Amino acid sequence: MTCGMLIGCASKKPTPQDSDKPKTTVTPKPDESKKEDTITLMVPPVSATYLEKVKGWANDFHQLYPNLKINVIETSWDDHNEKLSTMALAGEAPDIAEVSYSSIGSYVELGVGINLFDYMDDAVLADYDQNALDYMTLEGKLYGLPLYLSIQSIGANKDMLEAAGVDVEDVQQNGWTFDEFKAAIKAGTKDDTYGFVFATSAVTASDLLNIFGVSAGINNAFTKDLKYAYTSENMLRFLKEIEEITASGYMPNYGVDASQRMVMCETGNAMIFGKAMPLFEGNINKNNKALEANDGTAVENSIPVNYAFLPIPAMEGVTESCFGTVDGLMAFKNNKTTDEHLENVMLALNYLCSGEVAAYVSAELYLDSVSESGRAVMDKYAVEDRDENNVKSASRAMSLVVAPPTGVTAEMSSKAATLMEQVIAPKLQALLAGEITAQAMYDAISNEAFNQFGKDNCETGTIK
Repeated sequence: MTCGMLIGCASKKPTPQDSDKPKTTVTPKPDESKKEDTITLMVPPVSATYLEKVKGWANDFHQLYPNLKINVIETSWDDHNEKLSTMALAGEAPDIAEVSYSSIGSYVELGVGINLFDYMDDAVLADYDQNALDYMTLEGKLYGLPLYLSIQSIGANKDMLEAAGVDVEDVQQNGWTFDEFKAAIKAGTKDDTYGFVFATSAVTASDLLNIFGVSAGINNAFTKDLKYAYTSENMLRFLKEIEEITASGYMPNYGVDASQRMVMCETGNAMIFGKAMPLFEGNINKNNKALEANDGTAVENSIPVNYAFLPIPAMEGVTESCFGTVDGLMAFKNNKTTDEHLENVMLALNYLCSGEVAAYVSAELYLDSVSESGRAVMDKYAVEDRDENNVKSASRAMSLVVAPPTGVTAEMSSKAATLMEQVIAPKLQALLAGEITAQAMYDAISNEAFNQFGKDNCETGTIK
């Protein structure tokens, strides 16, 4: 497993907030005298088989605690966040839901977040790596438990890259410059093949900035000085590069669905694609086997692909880095919440983020676990026959992740999320289509950011 370089070390735990609310321990003995209770869990397809497996885990939890049941609400990646927000606004949020760390601030601002320090003992939290917990923390309060820490970058058809003149193994081991990247996608662009494809449709447009933006030194929405980063000179530089790449025809000038970017690589219509993760090696290898077996299950019109997991290129003067994100499960208040119910919610929350569950999810995502109890059983689920160069590339990428700065408030996080959804994502789609210029997009972002944060709280120079 490749993530230990980042998540293996834990620092001192934050001091839990003082509270007279009840706390739960890790695995209290079932008490048959306790009232029956149902806990609602809303989750998208976190991994290939997660939605199938989570029902079994819910049943196992019921066997452990006969008075408790978990009701699973399935969503898709496309509608999960919208559905969760709508339910939260109506006071009908599920008790537990999957969230990415960047969304936590929005729910805290709505008043539906629950500080786990008020309900969980140190013995429970000690199981989780501290830096993973930090992603789920705002203003000294913990709002969820981490399920996995993922690196997100770009992937490619290795044979196409080599045909375009790229020394793939050297890039995987040592990184590459943005100019080298542009030369590669220019050489890789053919009549029926884009040199570079990224998921940019609807809300996924934010991924291009979050993940590929590190090429310009934009690692997070806020700088280490807690200034808003998307008003920086780095942002304008990044947008101008995207404008040039799209106008040159090396990248689609339309929104590509998240479900299509890897398919375009599998069908030979894209040389490099994003976002990409280490686990895509398994997806592509599975399709290769289906092609070989000719059993009708392969992606239509697909070709055999030798997958390469690649680092993000770095522009001149920029320190190479990689985007990392923590996804986990967050506890929510709703109009039926009571302290007695929350005790049961905490039991389910911890069960679904640790031990066998955590190990299975991490292994299926080609990641290490972020809990000690998960790592203890990882050998049961370890993936075999991985490409050694991809493993090394992923391990190297993990060492380049820049975590969010400490001190970001729930209000700052919420405003940044709103700016991304209402201004940046739609403007980026317009930029790709050639409907606005990079400068016009940058000006629109800056104007709104100045209104939201104040100009003094926005970075207008270069992020070092």
